[in-house]
Formats: sequence, structure tokens, C-alpha cells
Amino acid sequence: MRIGIDAHALGGRAGGNESYMRMLLHALATYPNLDDEVLAFVHDETDFDSVFSNKSLQACRMPQVSSYLRTPVLLPWLAHKKRLDVLHVQYTAPPFCPCPYVVSMHDVVALRFPETMPWRERTRLRLLSGRTLRCAARIFVLTKAMQTEIQSFYDIPDAKFDLVQPTVEPIFKPIDDGSIKAEVRKKYNLPESFVLYVGQLQPRKNLVRLAEACAKISRQGVDQHLVIVGKKAWLYDEMLSTIDRLNMSRRIHFTGYVTQEDLPVLYNLANVFAFPSLYEGFGIPVLEALACGTPTLISTDPALCEVAGGAALSCNPFDVDSIADSIGLLATDSTIREHCKKEGIIRASDYSNQKMAKAAYNGYHAIK
Repeated sequence: MRIGIDAHALGGRAGGNESYMRMLLHALATYPNLDDEVLAFVHDETDFDSVFSNKSLQACRMPQVSSYLRTPVLLPWLAHKKRLDVLHVQYTAPPFCPCPYVVSMHDVVALRFPETMPWRERTRLRLLSGRTLRCAARIFVLTKAMQTEIQSFYDIPDAKFDLVQPTVEPIFKPIDDGSIKAEVRKKYNLPESFVLYVGQLQPRKNLVRLAEACAKISRQGVDQHLVIVGKKAWLYDEMLSTIDRLNMSRRIHFTGYVTQEDLPVLYNLANVFAFPSLYEGFGIPVLEALACGTPTLISTDPALCEVAGGAALSCNPFDVDSIADSIGLLATDSTIREHCKKEGIIRASDYSNQKMAKAAYNGYHAIK
């Protein structure tokens, strides 16, 4: 079988989409039963060959164009030219495709929380998602919660879904080397005690309430700064101005995008990792934090609860008091901290390259 995978997200600092695609390719490259030819469609400048060296995994270079051209024009042309047996895309598929396609549907936020997205993007997804899902040969979801979510909007049978969950990369683990920690702390000018958030800056991530919760525990005498890691995505101006009004400029730190090499150290430096997102399809940073043994706070979003599996504390994402109380508990209660650290590492070990690759492989070969 010749499989083409739209991997344009690689190198684009695209948050979870990029992480998922990188993990999928790594998993397939190390899967011992892979007897297929896999073509990864990447942008011209993407550093691919030094990262993926498996002979079954090849880079197919394509020009960097917008999704408005890549999806309906470039991908079908490549599928035809490369004589693909199956094309794997994320979120949206070409309206006309010369071969069957698989879609990884990470979420349906454009339907559930449209106000948290730019008008153009949510309109595009709302117009295209239904057809993409109905016409897909297989649908890869990251959690069972997301399958349920999709089926609440579209009449799609269970048999069409495959659970293809991300793994956690080996670099995400407890780090005991004090010199490495000191170097990264100095590099990003980090405070001694802090709550960490990792992800894009956009309304769905609930950063205003997180900042308000940190301001509240600070007034109560819990000495925790807030470190926000990630690049600006969309609709963030109002969010940032609201945060400014909290008079927390000395206690809220924005690092911008952080390299993959430094990220595990930040998790290890943090007292608490907080991810009170309003809505997720998986939440890869949660898995990374658990693997590092960082006491973790999540929202009651079904997908996040499924991923954490009881290894994290949960809070009501719409209630600042709930977020604040949970952060305070994780920051100060040694018994809860030790429980979360131990259970988080165990939980993260449930996710593996082998499981991800096997699930994807079985999904591809289920296409008739």
C-alpha cells in the first residue's frame, strides 16, 4: 500500500497539530510490521531527512501555499501523481480526491465553540467538516470523547472510527540534573515558583480565568507566578488586555514559543501545570506534563479527563474560584503533589509509539 500523509504542519509551530503529525510519523517509522510505502508531504524548507531516516518513510516536497490551495488543488494532484492508495489529512479533505482518504479529526471546535475562532477559519471548517467526515474512508480520533462529540453532530457509524492516540516523546520525563534546570531557568528568566501553561494563545484555552485564578491565590499569600508558553494564535488582543488589567505584570511571564529541547525542563521546573481549557480533543501538553511528573490541573472537559485518567486534579473551567482552589491545593499539599507525580508518570506510560502505529496501520488497512 502507498500511503500519502499531509504533513505540512511540520516545522510550522502549529501546536498540537504539529506534535501529533510528528508523533505519527515517528511511530510509523519505528513500527516493525510496516510493509507499506509512506510519503510525507512536507514544505520545501522542512528539515525532514535528519529526523526521519526509515527507508519506508519518504519526504515529498511541496511548495508552501495556503490551505485554500493546498487542500482542494495540490493534495489531489499529488495523490494522482504519486498513485496513492490512501491519502491521510487533518481536519479537511479535498472535495475531489482520486483515492480514498483518512481524516484525523482532532476536534469540532468550529461547531462547539465557534466564538473562540476567527470568522474565516470557523466558517471554512463548518462548511467542510461535514462532507469530509461523511466521505472519509476512515476517521482517526484521539479520544473516545471526541468520537462521541462528532457523532452528536453527524450521523456516522462507530465502525468508521479508529482511536489513534498520540504517544509521549521520550524527552518528556523527570529531570534531576540541577545544572540543566538552572540553565533553562536563566535562559527564560523564570521565577523560583510558578504555575505553567503550555499551548497557543487563543480564547478557548481559558487564559483570562487562569490569570485571574493566579491573581487570587497571590492575594491569599500563595507565592506562585504564572508562566505562559506558546505563540499567539488568534483573538488574543482582548485576552492580553484583560490580563494587563489584573496588575500582575510582575507575576505573569510570556516566553513565546519554546524549543522542543527546552520544553521538558520547563515542565520539570514548574510547581504546577495548569490546563483549564474550555474544550479539547486530546490535550498533548497534559500528557507531556504527566510524563515529567508535574502536578497537573485540567478542566472537566471529557477529552482531558479521558487522557489524564485520574492522574490529574480537575476544575470547573468557567469558575475562577474552582481554578484558584485547585491550583492552591496542588501547589501546597505535599500528599496530593506526590500522588499526582507518581500517577502521572504511570498514566503517561500507557501511551506508546507501538500503540499509535498499530492503530493507524490497522485503520489504513481497513479501507476496502
